[in-house]
Amino acid sequence: MTIKQPEALRLADAIERYNAGVYSQKIYEDYSQAAAELRRLHEVNAELIKSLIDIEGNYPNLWAGERAREAIAKAIGEQYEN
Repeated sequence: MTIKQPEALRLADAIERYNAGVYSQKIYEDYSQAAAELRRLHEVNAELIKSLIDIEGNYPNLWAGERAREAIAKAIGEQYEN
């Protein structure tokens, strides 16, 4: 079984590969910062999803649990079914 790399991390890697051929210091710094920001946001998103899973598990039949399920589905790119 192969695990698909998250899109944010794939894009960060692509930016860094492209950045290797850039000769402008300013553009190089911007691309490096963009790649780092994508990785940071991916990490924050993973932490938020874990928190939503906890909320959903603790309140499965309440409004908070339903909202958590909706947000989880949106974050992982799946259709939410009520």
